[in-house]
Amino acid sequence: MSSSMITDSFKQTKRIGRQVKKEDKEAGRGGVKTQQQIDLELLQQFDLTLEFGPCSGITRMERWARAEKHGLNPPPEVKDLLEQHPHDEEYTQCLWKDYSI
Repeated sequence: MSSSMITDSFKQTKRIGRQVKKEDKEAGRGGVKTQQQIDLELLQQFDLTLEFGPCSGITRMERWARAEKHGLNPPPEVKDLLEQHPHDEEYTQCLWKDYSI
């Protein structure tokens, strides 16, 4: 009795380029990222950086100020963006704003 493996029954194929980055998909649709999209991605990265503490229940500016107060060196670009858009909730509120704590 010969030993065979289940993979012997199936043709092996190599899939090239199966993983397509989100940016590549957007570019493929003819879309170039707007400045707002770039800004919001930076702010989302700030939200996801645990080094600066929790972000639920406070604004991004409050979180930025708290991180600075504790010597955590938050990115100055984040503060600049927040100061440029003080009344726009997409900028001022964290990624988790729609979830209750």
